[in-house]
Amino acid sequence: MYLIHELKEQSAYAPIREHFSLDQIEFATNSEQGSVVGHYKDLSLQSHFQPIFSLAHKRAVGYEALLRARKANGEPVSPLIVFDMPENERETILLDRLSRNLHVRNFSAQSNSNNWLFLNVDPLMTVKGCQYGPFFKELLLRYNIPAHRTVVEILESSIDDEFMLIEAVKFYKDLGCLVAIDDFGAGHSNFDRIWRLSPEIVKLDRSIIVQAEIDIKIRRILPNLIKLIHESGSLSLIEGVETEQQALIAMDSGVDFIQGFYFGKPSKTLKDKHNIAKLMPDLCHKIRLLNEGESNNYHHRLKSQIELFQKTLKLIKKRIEPNIACLALLHSPLVKRCYLLDSYGKQIGPTLISPQFDKPHDPRMKPLQDAEDAIWARRSYFRQAVENFAKIQLSGPYLSIADANVCLTLSISFHQEGKLQVLCCDVDWDEAEKISGL
Repeated sequence: MYLIHELKEQSAYAPIREHFSLDQIEFATNSEQGSVVGHYKDLSLQSHFQPIFSLAHKRAVGYEALLRARKANGEPVSPLIVFDMPENERETILLDRLSRNLHVRNFSAQSNSNNWLFLNVDPLMTVKGCQYGPFFKELLLRYNIPAHRTVVEILESSIDDEFMLIEAVKFYKDLGCLVAIDDFGAGHSNFDRIWRLSPEIVKLDRSIIVQAEIDIKIRRILPNLIKLIHESGSLSLIEGVETEQQALIAMDSGVDFIQGFYFGKPSKTLKDKHNIAKLMPDLCHKIRLLNEGESNNYHHRLKSQIELFQKTLKLIKKRIEPNIACLALLHSPLVKRCYLLDSYGKQIGPTLISPQFDKPHDPRMKPLQDAEDAIWARRSYFRQAVENFAKIQLSGPYLSIADANVCLTLSISFHQEGKLQVLCCDVDWDEAEKISGL
């Protein structure tokens, strides 16, 4: 077993003081039972690999390398404790390079020519690694791992120096590596850095999927978060998926990659023990049933409002004034407001408010009260109604700009005097949840 103090005794000690060369790092390793094991202080270090799956391809496309440590008596030691052990920058360099050396060698011994290797890099080495010599490039060359098959995971929230972070990302990209922002959504993560760093992959912190499982608001936001990541030019990965419910939420969000115990636990080998190709059809079927069930539930719970909405449309088509035609609908429970739009999404006339919701307006929202001539063409309920002529559409929950509260919108397109119009009716989401259990 080779420890730090034994490394100091080597004749090459002077270069070690600078950056620990590849040969010096490998002096602290040996082969045990077909895998490479490293030695750091009184610990033995091993590599475990957790599969990362592409949902579209239904197979593992990469593996994240994870460190596993044990004391001499076999007692496991948490990786968090291990990475907290270095007492200075020099020891941090040693541990980081030793870990990457183990992972690359153990991965190269059993991988095919396609899968990615995801490697975590210590925050200090992220910003200073290029100052300590070409270790990483030499490591990949020695073990015949092309740089384009490595994904360097950077914990950007732990790096305050913006310039050094940008330079570090450039360093790894210039090597040919892919860059992943790790644990996005935790700590001080923000989209400004995503836009500036342009990582190939953004890994969402496990806390997001955990919260989405218990909080419907987070669940509704998640697809939009994924969409924003895509629009910024990055692929998305949700990590920490441990239950079927979390898997369904992640898949329904539109995420590209998925990682977690539900799909595969870390192990020494790269074999896919959890056959995702067989698992996916069942999960897709369940998602379809859930979405259909949610839609049917909305329509069932709002049955009376939908019937009144249809009657209101018949009256309007008979050229009854909207304030008269909408009277019964506006007195229906949960209905907040009604309004008409033209073919361009421009509101025709004033918004008609339900008496039960016609309370004194929040003075802070006063600039939004008058919606006559407002343009709602960008709203999904308008586009859906236009695309599905004469068929009632029911939007998902969204925040209404009219009163800054969450609502659902019933909408339907029709012709009046040869011109396309859209009738809309907002239903109070919060009240609907309380009364009907939506």
